[in-house]
Amino acid sequence: MASKGDESPLSAPGPVEGMPSIRERTIAENSMVVLLQGLQGEVTTVDLINESTARGRVVNVDAFMNIRLADVLYRDRQGHVTQLQDLFITGRNIRYVHIPDHIDIMKTIERQLAKIHRIRNFGGEDGGRKEFSKKKK
Repeated sequence: MASKGDESPLSAPGPVEGMPSIRERTIAENSMVVLLQGLQGEVTTVDLINESTARGRVVNVDAFMNIRLADVLYRDRQGHVTQLQDLFITGRNIRYVHIPDHIDIMKTIERQLAKIHRIRNFGGEDGGRKEFSKKKK
């Protein structure tokens, strides 16, 4: 049986992508994970707590900072490089995510928050169903 410190940060493919739950949208909206979610489609490097790194295209980031990468170059702590098609990294194993230089951090955060608010207000500004209905007086 492996001890807690021997756990590998590499896992099987992550959760099915789709519409995030209300809880996940609320967590993302109130944390910096929206910046990482804005990196979808970008190539970035993720440093892991076991001193290894993974460089690949961001496919998905959930509210718990679990990251799914495609076309990955994984470098372990000994320096051995492995090429992977897909890699799922749990948020608890992430030490640092490199934000590409060409990314405007403020615009990315604003764009992601606007997406969350569009989902929350299905029909737009005044019309349509609301995720959290207002209390009637």
